[in-house]
Amino acid sequence: MFGPNPADGTGHAHPPEEWAETLARTVAHLAAQLTMTQIRLRALATELGERGAVDDAAVRRRAAEIAAAETGSYLRENLGEALAEVIDLDALETEIVSFFRVT
Repeated sequence: MFGPNPADGTGHAHPPEEWAETLARTVAHLAAQLTMTQIRLRALATELGERGAVDDAAVRRRAAEIAAAETGSYLRENLGEALAEVIDLDALETEIVSFFRVT
């Protein structure tokens, strides 16, 4: 058997359980950051809406436009090359665009 090969990711002396734990902590950290951002954006939108500073329908339309035009590039940028290769980005993009679609 050959020794570890850093070129294929086997050169790290960490056991698989450690990598799994690190990955889980990273995902949890990113989820926490996303949740905090969602809360801040929701608070901002609620305050603006209550003050009559925004047109809710116009915001929904704009979100749908942006989602249709930019979701794919945002996903690829945010996921990074390695994850983009293992996730069905087309299906995920379709789901996101559908979520924002104005009915």
